[in-house]
Amino acid sequence: MRHTASIIITTAVGGTLWFGAAAVRDASAEAGRPPQALYAPAKVAVVSDADRRAELNARLQTMLQDGTGARLADPKPQTVHTPRRQAVARRSAEAVRTPRAAVVRPAPSSSEPTATIAPPAYDPSRARPTVGRGYTAPKLDLTSMPAVPTDPVECLTQAIYYEARNESEDGQAAVAEVVLNRADSGRYPGDICAVVYQRNSRTCQFTFTCDGSIGRYPVNMTAWARAERVAREVYSGKPALLPRSSVNYHANYVRPTWSSRLERVRRIGAHIFYGAPLRGSTPGANEAPAAPRQRGLMFVKNDAFERAYAMLSGKPAEDAGS
Repeated sequence: MRHTASIIITTAVGGTLWFGAAAVRDASAEAGRPPQALYAPAKVAVVSDADRRAELNARLQTMLQDGTGARLADPKPQTVHTPRRQAVARRSAEAVRTPRAAVVRPAPSSSEPTATIAPPAYDPSRARPTVGRGYTAPKLDLTSMPAVPTDPVECLTQAIYYEARNESEDGQAAVAEVVLNRADSGRYPGDICAVVYQRNSRTCQFTFTCDGSIGRYPVNMTAWARAERVAREVYSGKPALLPRSSVNYHANYVRPTWSSRLERVRRIGAHIFYGAPLRGSTPGANEAPAAPRQRGLMFVKNDAFERAYAMLSGKPAEDAGS
């Protein structure tokens, strides 16, 4: 009995193995490869460096034939130059061909003509350090009068340089017009230099003539030449920017009390110019220089005192003052 059971079990196991092998053979046959290929690792194609270089060279040759690539030695494509670029390229080529020793650079020149009027001399002892920022009211020296020029163009040049050297040409010309308008108005001195250097016991009409600006710093000769040119143009009759009634102006960072009494004409740069007075008179008009103060005792003849002294002393009135 036991022998029969063993035979049955052995037969069952063998049949199972035979059916499994048959199934594997069928699957392999359907896939088109031998049975051992199911369990073998995939083979990787190995490409050598020589093959890679050959493939790359073939691709480059194809690109060159198709016109999609360029050789390193090929000439650069021609660039279309505008006339300006052609001139720059031509100058660059000439500079390369010209030896360095033969290149002569022109000296920088100013656009302004050379000044013919000598500026005020620089006095280092009058220089002062800059303190803080913003506007600081200058200290005026009304006791010592500076040297007044006699040339009207020189006075106009000084007024332009010290009052408006950082302004535009219109701003500088307007300052010169104010000086000429004052000289022609009949309410100020008739001489241009006297207008520029006009002063009284309280102030001077143009601040630079009494605040020490003249000679405090070295004069910028380019700005001085420009001021002289503008002064000559205005003095010779350049078309006016202001009405003839404009005889006052001030900087935009100050607020003088007299500005509300005058008609505001226009603003040019940092200066505000005024015209006819709305009420009262224009500042500085019809003012005479302050009379010098007398020092010591003053004796004034008084008839009443003389008669009283004569009555007390018994002397005649004509002898009482002796």
